[in-house]
Amino acid sequence: MLDDYREPAKVVADILQSEMELDAGHCLLGDQEWDLPSDRGLFAVVFDDAQHTIGTTTEMDQTGPLPAEVQKHASIHDIRIEIMSFDNSARTRKVEVSMALTSFFAQQKMEEYNCQISRPQAPTNATETEVTGRLHRYVIRVRVTCLQTKTKTSAQYFDKFNGAVVDATINAPEVNINE
Repeated sequence: MLDDYREPAKVVADILQSEMELDAGHCLLGDQEWDLPSDRGLFAVVFDDAQHTIGTTTEMDQTGPLPAEVQKHASIHDIRIEIMSFDNSARTRKVEVSMALTSFFAQQKMEEYNCQISRPQAPTNATETEVTGRLHRYVIRVRVTCLQTKTKTSAQYFDKFNGAVVDATINAPEVNINE
């Protein structure tokens, strides 16, 4: 199990829900089943469009009583935020997304979940006419860099290879290099 990990889209959704004071059920994840909003409130939908691996490492931690294997995975997530409403609140409040993602609360969440949210891109107007009326919609993109850590306390440390014992007290033979 990953140590203190929360999906980046959920971290962004938590921040938007809290900082923009959205009504319950008005901040959704894009991979959930949801319908277009029927009321006149403001809705936010957060999508995790892509994940790009930066790097992965495995280390042995011998500071505890037993050796532990520590695996780390760094990645960048492309997050798409859609702010929408049938009234003008999406148009008038779209700037609050940037404010929410740079707030003190956002900084606390980033520290808590080992991630960093980039500065949001400018909102793109994606307003369109739906069957139930004109849906004001703005798309805002951010990138979230995160570090996932997994610690296995039952790491199998080895000091033998095919029955041979590794003896660190024996020096390797000296090598003469002719120049």
